[in-house]
Amino acid sequence: MQQAPEWLRAGPRDGGTPLMSRTPEEKAILAAGVAAFNNGRYFACHEILEALWLPDVSPERDLLKGLIQVAAGLHHQKNGNLRGCRKLLLRATQLLTPYSPAGADLDIAGLLGEVAVALAFCQSAAPGDPLPPALVPRLRPAGQDPRSD
Repeated sequence: MQQAPEWLRAGPRDGGTPLMSRTPEEKAILAAGVAAFNNGRYFACHEILEALWLPDVSPERDLLKGLIQVAAGLHHQKNGNLRGCRKLLLRATQLLTPYSPAGADLDIAGLLGEVAVALAFCQSAAPGDPLPPALVPRLRPAGQDPRSD
């Protein structure tokens, strides 16, 4: 069995303490996933982050799984599948909440707030209604002011 990367083998979460150090390769993969997400390339984000998530066996793997599910949910929303979007965003919220306020050097609390707004939109939208740009969740570094986008 392949061992999880060091940065995902941290101990129990303690109120948002960053996960362990990442290798340069792992940092590059995570950065590529974040860039794909923030550029609306949700399927690509899913595929990129899966490269980190699949080999992991630690409790922190749920952080990556949650990010992947947000990306997959937004992909469904773009394709008019509101039921799939809602289902995945709800699951993602459950997975990401224990990592709030920050995990993997990302602002998880901010992401959760934005996902809640997107989810509310999807619950009242008609199939094919695009998510307004102002409501599209973004992945930000922990500590970054969302108004600086």
